[in-house]
Amino acid sequence: MNPPLLSLLEKLVGILDREQIPYLVMGGIAVRFWGLPRPTYDLDLTLSIPPGQVPAFCRRLEAEGFTVPEVHARGFVDTLAGMRKIGVLHHDGTREIRVDLFLVTTPYQEAAFGRRLRKRLDGMEAWIPTPEDLILHKLIAGRDRDLADISDVLVLNPDVDRTYLEKWAQALGAADLLARKLRESDAG
Repeated sequence: MNPPLLSLLEKLVGILDREQIPYLVMGGIAVRFWGLPRPTYDLDLTLSIPPGQVPAFCRRLEAEGFTVPEVHARGFVDTLAGMRKIGVLHHDGTREIRVDLFLVTTPYQEAAFGRRLRKRLDGMEAWIPTPEDLILHKLIAGRDRDLADISDVLVLNPDVDRTYLEKWAQALGAADLLARKLRESDAG
């Protein structure tokens, strides 16, 4: 992982641990653990924080050097595939790094949070999703890069809980896509 991104992840995890805000490291960073390492230039985390505490949390982030768009600082939250998120930026001296903070608001996110695992990532301890929940998150995003990540995770974790995957993929409207990725994985 590139040093500025790792440094920012350590800083953010430190803030979340200090504030006792439960989190999951998602996206390309989680793929590095369960799949094949690939370049990533942003951070994606899921937070379990009550919506009413979002403005105060945004102020804490600003005090730590993050740029929080005014609309998020006032409590507005975007949505992506039905999941609420806050987009913040951090300037590391050479470039801005985007950080997407998804808020636990759906039954799927609650289930994923209940299964999270504490693992060592590039020399630091952090909470990450199970391989199944990473696959489901990638199914929701559905971009070409996400679909390639799913293939990598399946190859390196052939014993995933397919019943769990199928249950949630059905609930998330991604059953056909999951079935295709599982067939591709089985075919080798």
